[in-house]
Amino acid sequence: MSARRMLRWLLVVQGCAAVSIALACRYWLGFAPWTALACGLGAVLLVRLAINMNNFVLSACFASPTPREYRLGPGARLRLLGEEFVSSMLHSSWFMPRAAGCRRIHPDSQAIPVLLVHGYGCNSGYWRYLMPRLDARRISHAGIDLEPVGGAIDDYVPLLDRAVNDLCAATGAPQVAIVAHSMGGLVARAWMRVHGSARVARVITLGTPHHGTALANFGLGANAAQMRRPGGAASDWLRALAASEDAARRALVTSIFSHHDNIIAPQTSSVLEGARNIPLGGVGHVALGCNGRVLDTVMAELDALPATEPTLLLVDDDAFMLELLRDSVAGQGWRVLTAASGEEALALLGREPVAAIVSDHLMPGMSGARLLAEARRLAPASFRILLSGSPDEAAIAAALACGDADRCLSKPWRAEALLALLREGFATQSRRGV
Repeated sequence: MSARRMLRWLLVVQGCAAVSIALACRYWLGFAPWTALACGLGAVLLVRLAINMNNFVLSACFASPTPREYRLGPGARLRLLGEEFVSSMLHSSWFMPRAAGCRRIHPDSQAIPVLLVHGYGCNSGYWRYLMPRLDARRISHAGIDLEPVGGAIDDYVPLLDRAVNDLCAATGAPQVAIVAHSMGGLVARAWMRVHGSARVARVITLGTPHHGTALANFGLGANAAQMRRPGGAASDWLRALAASEDAARRALVTSIFSHHDNIIAPQTSSVLEGARNIPLGGVGHVALGCNGRVLDTVMAELDALPATEPTLLLVDDDAFMLELLRDSVAGQGWRVLTAASGEEALALLGREPVAAIVSDHLMPGMSGARLLAEARRLAPASFRILLSGSPDEAAIAAALACGDADRCLSKPWRAEALLALLREGFATQSRRGV
């Protein structure tokens, strides 16, 4: 079952409970209609508030010591509870039941695109407050829905890998940054265990139980079992995940967490050795996705990443012409790859996201037109240019007519014309990715 459907059913149950209580107050206790309705709604809200308070009580039973500088007075504790309650209500009763798959591609953006990965029992609607900040910075982003809700964490890895590939293809970026809440951070680490870290510039986790959480004992599903702390220690799955990581991979992770998290307990379970750990205070678990201090910290981490360079693939069997092409496009802010044959180019396309391709047509073995037909299948958003001394050739005309090639540049070509065409091509590729 999806989180969206589950949350909608829970809303129906809560609505039926509110109506039942309102009817009982109206016809059994003789309350006025509006008073009876207020009692019904109030009763449901009180139950939701009690659940939130119970989470804080349970997490306190297993809490790690709170550093002196993060200790809260009574007023701050009330604000903590209030923010967490409001956040839980908004996310579970409004944003997530209405959420649809989210993706926003900003053409010509040089920022590293961001993949948003939610946590246990949630969906992409969790990122309602972060997405406007990404749009304001023109950072391309996409969200993923991890389904089914109770699936094993390893079973989400193919979904995440597909989302990374799709976002790279849509933006032409060689890497993404992953921002993940709670369990989503473990999914990101599990993905890197299988697929490596070459395609990730940064993993930013929010309240992720890197060493498990005692409250997972009350959760349902295979993923909850993997996040448990039997005997007060990380589960076998978590220990195996940690053992698979080296120092370089850990250095890619930023772990942002709260010393007052009401779901992750002990709260220092979010501290990941070898990662950049950023502690905060006075923020609950769900509120990590909307609290201003947390979002400011996330955006600061993203702003610190170097700008991405769109990738250009040059293909020519003539080594001199290939070097001439490379010299002509140098210094334009593009990442340049080269291949001496169609077969070599296809191998690169199989492992590298490419935004634009320039290929000679007449090459031994695979022709440029045939290469671009395959490139269209592997990288459909790419902008594809043929170079030929005979632009009227039937194969070239057919490639242009069917869309395998976007343009054909006649030889001898001029560097100015090629650069102008490539600038047009990168802009077109960005629009295709939207």
